[in-house]
Amino acid sequence: MSDIQVVCVGVITVDTVALVDKYPAADERVLAEAIVRNSGGPATVAAIALARLGIKSAIVGTVGDDEDGWLALDTLKREGVEVFGVNVSESPTSGSVIVASKSQSTRAISTRQPITQMAPNDHAKKLAASADWIHVDHVGINNLTALGITRGQGPKISFDAGYGAKTFDVKLVDLFAPNDRQMSERYPDLDIAAAVQRDAAIGENMVVATMGSKGSIGFSKSSGLVTAAPIRTEIVSTLGAGDVFHGALLAQLIEGLDLRSAMERANVVAALSCRGLDGPSAIPTKPEMEAFLSESKRG
Repeated sequence: MSDIQVVCVGVITVDTVALVDKYPAADERVLAEAIVRNSGGPATVAAIALARLGIKSAIVGTVGDDEDGWLALDTLKREGVEVFGVNVSESPTSGSVIVASKSQSTRAISTRQPITQMAPNDHAKKLAASADWIHVDHVGINNLTALGITRGQGPKISFDAGYGAKTFDVKLVDLFAPNDRQMSERYPDLDIAAAVQRDAAIGENMVVATMGSKGSIGFSKSSGLVTAAPIRTEIVSTLGAGDVFHGALLAQLIEGLDLRSAMERANVVAALSCRGLDGPSAIPTKPEMEAFLSESKRG
């Protein structure tokens, strides 16, 4: 039987990210402070975060039989993420070119047409059946049926509601993880606290919403409404920070922490990841996270 604890299902991309002070005008060339190329995608970044925090993770998705696809797979394997659930397609690997503005704390993204996801292979189905959690992004959520996964019958389901959250049925998952903007779209007449509690009541589940520089807020039956303050640290780019948060949150819940403590630690991991230009490169390991927490207590 597999010892994989979390199977992450969804997008696998290769992103090229450039950091500039300000965006170039039309036909203008600006000097980039840094340019990096790395694996990305909500499910991918969450899988890497889980692995760095000591949780055994696997990725299920589709890449192309091309340089980008093999780069993504090599990166994931190097991080300790199992990749046997990844299909290789004849189509090009999904990818983006991202320009991040340091002065404006914003980014502009140009994305290649997403690759068509192939049906999960047999290895992916076996991994999913024996995992503790299945973590899906906006693409992976559509593969739950093909994986044979239904809430209440096998592993728990976590949904990174980065896209398509407005009309999502929260009763389908055990952990619903949107951001504050998406909650405002779902419930324009409610504040974030009331919206989180509304969805937790409807879904009879756990709901955790990220709020960017304001931290995070969550609700579960056992914890009630809880908040976790933001962490102040060096910020190079916030690209992928939400994806990191979701992976870190699951890691802490698997470790047995209560919801508030899990959110606080996930905030730390996500904040520290912002020291890097891309999502994965600056994700701290478990010892690095614990060292930061110890230093913060002494300070």
